Amino acid sequence: MSSPYYSGPGKVYLNSVSLQAQGENGQITAIINEPTTPVAAAMFGRIGETFDDQTAKISVTPFDNWGLLATLYPAFLGISVGSTAGALVIGTRPHGTTNLPTKIYAPDGRLYSFVRTAVTRHPDLKLGVGEPLFGPCEITALGDPTLNPGAASFLLTGNAITETAGADPGGAMTTADFIRGAWTGAWGTLAGFGGDGGAALQAEDFWTIQIHAKYSPLKVQKLTRHLKLDSVEIMAKARLVGPTHSQLVAQLGTHTLGSLAGSGANAADLILTGPGSKTITVKQTELRGAGFEFGGAKLGTGEVGFVTQMKFNAGAPGPLLTFSV
Repeated sequence: MSSPYYSGPGKVYLNSVSLQAQGENGQITAIINEPTTPVAAAMFGRIGETFDDQTAKISVTPFDNWGLLATLYPAFLGISVGSTAGALVIGTRPHGTTNLPTKIYAPDGRLYSFVRTAVTRHPDLKLGVGEPLFGPCEITALGDPTLNPGAASFLLTGNAITETAGADPGGAMTTADFIRGAWTGAWGTLAGFGGDGGAALQAEDFWTIQIHAKYSPLKVQKLTRHLKLDSVEIMAKARLVGPTHSQLVAQLGTHTLGSLAGSGANAADLILTGPGSKTITVKQTELRGAGFEFGGAKLGTGEVGFVTQMKFNAGAPGPLLTFSV
């Protein structure tokens, strides 16, 4: 029997939705990671190694479906999606103990079923004409917390791959919620920043929203059992068209050494409005940096950042980011 030649596309099925891979020949990768500890003896040097842990990383850049937001940016990050309010849960195990599987399905009938998974690299958003909505996403397969490596269905169902005739897990392709196009912004009511009744903020090329969540593994006998959420930082950035250079410098001039960013009178929500009246609100942001360029083929205002600062209500943090429906 000849060796199989594996080829062709796939889709990721997580949380009852499918993440179609962005682009022609868009890629999905699933890599099993097994850290080891070397075993050695003085007379013979390295003899071998022992297995310490077993996880997997699934990587995909999702297609531009607005309906993926709740899956890619869960409420525990302090992110609101439509009527689902964000509630930040730092210091907890937000993925719980209920196994949330991820399946990768290929049209030739192959099916790869990971038992317990979580999104651990939340993709950047890129908002602009001709720009794919999402950046790369990473899903971590943790393994069933009641089992150990070597047991059936610890990492993959049955410790096997369905090579042929696997059932499509679902999640039909749709373009009904396809979002890609021009976005404009408004920051507070200061002159030049779009919220004062003047012209809206524009990005020279596109807006980027970075959502960085930090997780720490919780291990027993070196084996990763859970992930703990340590922090969340969100920043929107763009090469701005709107404020004058004097207006940008005036805002930086309000920053004093040792002061808490976001506590001043100029901190405000950045509201981005896009196709179909979709909105993204980056809450309680402070301006971060500004640069000026001369010559070349770009406009003369460098990239400017808007960074969220946590705002508390009766000791509880409010949402850091909100998406409209």
